[in-house]
Amino acid sequence: MIRAALNFPPSGNNGSTAVVIGGVLFGVIGVVGVVTTVLFETQFLDFGPRFLDGESAERRPHLILGAVVATYSLVFLIMRGYDVAVLRAVVGSGEPTAPPFRFGVVRDGISATVILLCYFVPSLALGTIGLVLRRPTGQGLHGVLNTVGALSLLFGLFALIVAAYLIPAATALFATRRSIRAAFDRSALRACVATEDYAAGWMIANLFRLLLLPVTIALQALLIGFFLRFYLRVSVQHMYGQSISNAIKTDTASHRDATAS
Repeated sequence: MIRAALNFPPSGNNGSTAVVIGGVLFGVIGVVGVVTTVLFETQFLDFGPRFLDGESAERRPHLILGAVVATYSLVFLIMRGYDVAVLRAVVGSGEPTAPPFRFGVVRDGISATVILLCYFVPSLALGTIGLVLRRPTGQGLHGVLNTVGALSLLFGLFALIVAAYLIPAATALFATRRSIRAAFDRSALRACVATEDYAAGWMIANLFRLLLLPVTIALQALLIGFFLRFYLRVSVQHMYGQSISNAIKTDTASHRDATAS
């Protein structure tokens, strides 16, 4: 699985170009991050005193922050859209090749982000409740609230792990069926995520990312890290897609055997 995933990002007629584009996009994020840090230290921290001294309101930092947020959001949507394209290319394909960046990638990115947020709603809600219920003391009613809050945070963490486990399969269902509703098809999800193939593939993909992501981030100082980071992202999505393909084959074979018997 790992070898096939590493060979996938530059494969086909469009893979190498996609790696270059993806690396440049991560480079843009890196540059925006550096610029934001510099501006925060030189402009934002002392803007209040300067504004009180009569500095023009046209230089208000929220304009810069708006541009930063817009840039981050656009790149995030493009990356999420390319994730969808990778899953669409891999799931159910015998010899997949890396897809190109197309104009529809932002549209798919928006849909994939909606799916992502919907799956994270329970964990966000439980986590928020847990933080709101926290009290400085543990006596009387405060003790009860702290206990309930701690349980809410614990269930929120569990919901977060479940969401992270389900999202690749849900995104793949959207990618293959081209419908957001398909991402919440409980029977299709259950048939995929309850298999050993999906569980093993999901674990391998996330361990692979956990081990190599710090390396790619460290190498960003040499610029090559931006391209390696995108390479790693695409490889992980390939692993997800391959594990989902194997899970679908296993479920189909089991259903066929049950029907025959």
